[in-house]
This record gives sequence, structure tokens and C-alpha cells, in this order.
Amino acid sequence: MPEAAVCTTLDPVDLDRVDGDRFGPIDFDWFHQEELPRLLAGRGRVFSDSDAGVVRPLAFRLDDSRAYTYVPAGDSFVVEADDTHADTVAELSEEQWCSFARELRSSFALLYDEQLTITRGSFGQLARWETPLRVAFDGQEPYDIDDPPPVLDGAGQPLDCTRSFTLDDPDAEIADFLSRAGFVHLRGVMDGHEIEELRAAVAGAIADARPDDRLSWWTTVNGDDVCSRVNYLNDRSPLVAGLGADPRFLRIAALAGPDLRDAQDRLDGNGVVIKVPGASGGLADLPWHRDCGMGGHPVKCPMLNVGIQLDAATPGSGQLLVIPGSHRGTSRLPGPREAAGLPIVPISTEPGDVTVHFGHTLHAAPAPEDLRASGRKALYLSFVPPITFEMVGPGQGYNDVLFTRHDGHVRHVDQLR
Repeated sequence: MPEAAVCTTLDPVDLDRVDGDRFGPIDFDWFHQEELPRLLAGRGRVFSDSDAGVVRPLAFRLDDSRAYTYVPAGDSFVVEADDTHADTVAELSEEQWCSFARELRSSFALLYDEQLTITRGSFGQLARWETPLRVAFDGQEPYDIDDPPPVLDGAGQPLDCTRSFTLDDPDAEIADFLSRAGFVHLRGVMDGHEIEELRAAVAGAIADARPDDRLSWWTTVNGDDVCSRVNYLNDRSPLVAGLGADPRFLRIAALAGPDLRDAQDRLDGNGVVIKVPGASGGLADLPWHRDCGMGGHPVKCPMLNVGIQLDAATPGSGQLLVIPGSHRGTSRLPGPREAAGLPIVPISTEPGDVTVHFGHTLHAAPAPEDLRASGRKALYLSFVPPITFEMVGPGQGYNDVLFTRHDGHVRHVDQLR
């Protein structure tokens, strides 16, 4: 790779701490004049049928005015110098373009952090291009949400994605289901006494949370600020801090690989998600997303998120929804109309059950349907590979860019456009 200015990013990612061949600088001109055309020649198809019908020429322009345009050509694209023929122009610094190209920051992260300006066209076009660019830049497999592939068992038959397990089942059987579906529901992992102790720790953390503490997320219910998430509970509760070393959760983490470690001191730590009936605004009710959606997929995946269910999860209380098999590729995020055609699995749980999903699995947490319900709470542990600890420092996380205001109300992306 030719010499270039060192590509760095803002916290949390420190590129100087890792192998420069994987996350080091990229010469902007060399990449577009030589490397990207070479990659495209070997990739074949990068657009899905629906992508090909809607994408328009997209340009990246650096703040020194250098620019290149990606022009659709059938199921792929070609690269042109400058941005004369671009419908959409995204302007950013060279270091932020480097972060985007390496998938250390997504287009959404750059938008939240105000490191990206759309000087022509729309952010929606950039977001629509991101999946084809991951295919082109990195060779990632696409997951076509317009024609999702079936999830099959070891015999080539459709997998029963509604199945649940207990820790009495063989690890190999649970791990096989997890690898195919991207999630697993484990019943009765914790007993009633343990859940009561965790509920008490969570209640104390919620009572102490404040909208400006940058550790909690807030929403509005009937005009009042209401807490919808508290991060780093492990810092205030020895009980929560010890969960990552519990043999049950070490066993669960090992289902995804022997090297995954509890990320309790970074990436939001061990946090509680609170489903609040009647919430308005912000991200209290999470739309379809991946947990690497702000960036860092090559750094923290395969991330395994383990949710200890403190309350029953039903449609009335706002249960977790997952799309089986979606962890096997990359895709745009489905809207409500697109999601209606996807093989969604709702996970109904009881207190003490545990849900497990890869961070790259498409999932959502819609609003509770019963406005009279008390909602539900789930305490999450995240297990990540060793490279995460090289790239992300203590107390840092990719979701930090969501705190663009100091009132604790994490804004939906539609509020930023």
C-alpha cells in the first residue's frame, strides 16, 4: 500500500494499537484508481435486485476537494474521478473516510458524530450504498432481505427456529443451533432468588441514573423523562460484575468460540435495557439493527450478547424479535414494510430465561403493546474476541456517538436528517 498520512479516528478506536496492515492508512487516490477497480473486477455481483433499482451515483469528497464517484453499472459499479456526475455527495475528512472504508465507523456513526456532511442528495442514498460497499470493499457476503435464504439444519431441512433449550441440553446441539440461527433461547438459567437480587441491583441503578450522566438513555412518557437504559451496572454492583465469571455464562459464551471474553469495562459494560410502555421519541423502542451498526464489525464481531430476562417477555411487554440466519451476511436495515416479509421470530421468555444472539444478527425491540403493563427489563452481558480489547479502551464504546446531546435522550436517526 502506498505511503499516506496516518489514518486515525476519534475515540473509541485507536488504530496505533493494532496491526497497520489491517487497520492502517489508505491512500485515497490509490484506492480509487487502482485497488477498488481491482476488487470490483473480482467480486462479481455487489447489488441486490432491489439495490440496483434504486441506487444512484454516489461520491465521496474529502475536505481537500479530492473526490470520486461510484456509478452503478448493472449489478456492480464503476469508479469515476471527481463528483460532477454524482447525485449524492458525502463530504468528510480523510481520516473519517479511512474509518468508514475500514468499517470502523458506519455512515450512521459519522452522521451522529457530525463528521459527515451531505452536500448534495440525501443521506438515505449513502445508507443504501453501505451494504454493497461492504461487499465490494471487504468481500462480505450479502444477506438479501428481499429474498432471505432459508435456515437449514444439518440434514438440509428447514430449522425449527422457534425451538428453545436448557443448560441440560448438549453444548454441541445448542452451539449448532446458534451458529445456524444466530440466536438461541435458554430456559431457566437463573432461579427466582437470583433474579430478585438482580432486580434489586437494577432498581438501585435506575434510581441513581440522571439524564446528564452519559451512562443512561432516556425517553419521554406523558411529558416526563423516563430512563430506558443504564450502562456499566458492573461498576456499582459486585453481583452484576461477577456474572461474566459465572460458570454458566462462561459456558454460554463458549458456544460461539473459546476466545470470547466479557466486555464489562467497555462497550457499555453490563447494562440493563428497560422497555417503557408509552415511550415517545429517542431509542427506547429499538428498530431493526445490528449491534455493530455504528461500526467496528471487524473489531468486535463475533460479539455474543447474553440477555438475562428479569421479567416475562411477551408482545404486551415488548419482546425481542430476531431474523434467523441474518448474521451470516450484511444487509441494509429493514423498514416496517420490508420486515413484514421476513421470517421474524419473537422470543417469549420467563424471568430467569436467557436470550443469546450474535451482535450481527438483525434484531429489534418494539414498543410494548400493552400500555398498562409495567414493561420489562433485561440485563445484558457482551462477550467479544481478543481484538476488541486491543482496539477499544476501558470506558469506551461505539455507541458513545449517540450522546450528541447532554439530556440523555438518544435520538433516532430520522431526527438527525
